[in-house]
Amino acid sequence: MSMINEEEQHRRDWPDLDRERDQDQFAEYVQLHTIEDKVMSRDDEKKILEAGLTRFGLDFREARGILLSVASERKIALVSHVEHHIGTFLQQVAKREKVSRQDFNKAAMLYRKMANDSISDIKIRGRIKQMIENQGWTGRRGHWLLGSKRWYKKI
Repeated sequence: MSMINEEEQHRRDWPDLDRERDQDQFAEYVQLHTIEDKVMSRDDEKKILEAGLTRFGLDFREARGILLSVASERKIALVSHVEHHIGTFLQQVAKREKVSRQDFNKAAMLYRKMANDSISDIKIRGRIKQMIENQGWTGRRGHWLLGSKRWYKKI
C-alpha cells in the first residue's frame, strides 16, 4: 500500500518538477542573453519575456521575476527600470510643467549611472527630452526674464 502512495505522490510531483526545470532553463536563457551587455533595452526585455511565456510555459510574473533576479545578479540595468526612476525624478523637480537645465542635467547623469555608463550621452539626452515631452512638459528658460530655452531646443 505504501508503494502505491509513493507512486501517486511521484506522479503528482511531476508537474512541479517540470515547472522547476522550465524555470531553471529560462534563467539560463536569460543569462545567455545578458552575457555581453550591461544594459537591457525594452525591446530585448520584451523578447526575453515573450520567450518565457511561449517557449518555457511560464506565466508573466514568473518570467518577470526570473528576469529581474538574473539582471540583479549580473548587474544588468533594465531600461524600463531606469526610465521609471528618471520619470519619478522629473515629476519631483518639474515646476509648472517645466524642467530646468540643471535638473535636466542631473537626470542625464542619473540615467547614465543607472545604465552602467553603457548608453551614449546623446541618446540619454534625447530619451529624457522625449520623456519630458510625453508628459506635455517643456524646458524652462535659463533666466526668468532674459533667458531662453535654446539649451532645450538643441537636444
